[in-house]
Amino acid sequence: MSKSEANNKLLKVKLALAEKCDRLIQTMTSVPKRKKLTNQAARFRRQAADLARR
Repeated sequence: MSKSEANNKLLKVKLALAEKCDRLIQTMTSVPKRKKLTNQAARFRRQAADLARR
């Protein structure tokens, strides 16, 4: 597997994790848990953006 293929695969995983966090936010009623998931989703999106630049 080449480095670009590995980066593309990791990019897809990070975006999928961000989408999963977004789905979980809709089911949470606890404000701290929602805040935590929002931050995690933002972190995964930042990581995906960094990978896309490579």
